[in-house]
Amino acid sequence: MMLKKWPLLFMLGIIMLASVGWNSGVSHASYYFEYTWEKYKGTEVRNYKLTPVPGRAGFMDQEKFFAAISKTPNVYGGFSGYRTGKTTGVATKSVTDGVYKYSVTDFIRDKEPEILEYVNPIGGIPGRWNGTDDIRVFMRGSEAASLAELFYEGTPTEERYHFNANDVYLVTFRSSTVKPISEMSAEALVEEGTPTFINQELVGQIKGKDPAAYPSNGIFNGYFYIYKGSEVKEN
Repeated sequence: MMLKKWPLLFMLGIIMLASVGWNSGVSHASYYFEYTWEKYKGTEVRNYKLTPVPGRAGFMDQEKFFAAISKTPNVYGGFSGYRTGKTTGVATKSVTDGVYKYSVTDFIRDKEPEILEYVNPIGGIPGRWNGTDDIRVFMRGSEAASLAELFYEGTPTEERYHFNANDVYLVTFRSSTVKPISEMSAEALVEEGTPTFINQELVGQIKGKDPAAYPSNGIFNGYFYIYKGSEVKEN
């Protein structure tokens, strides 16, 4: 959330300081305003609409694909993805104490899809992707672009998916038992609505001379701040 500049608050502060200095017979420079906020920790939640990335789906030999994806982590730095045939078309990003997590909802079961390890997929092992079901992975654009290059050999540049290196995408991979090829498609995350802050827990009070140092009421640097007011202090 962008910080508010509070121009009216500044004007009131100047008037009050001038009044204090006049009534006390001393220079107003001997006084200042101290502003107070309550600081909360918790979970910041942002919602995104999943929007198909323009371009033609890429295809690649299955064996080469398995070798390539086994070296490509998701945004958390691990090697796991969601096994699901259909999602709601909405993604959620939450952060608690600086740890980010992206998630989706399964369209049929109305809950988070099964999370599977996708490195070197082997059928029949619990928690391991079988290599044929749809698997969706939250992936940074830079990594998705590297994989796409392998899928698009011989495909004109204008027909390929194009990724922004620092953005996050939900990338879907499909493989077939009939044809030994794999397919790649991708969806961009378009933020919708206003971020919310849940599971709030009071950290303590923050005091300072700058009224614009924190939001009046809102999220800043992973914490939630509530403005409590100000008082005149003597230097």
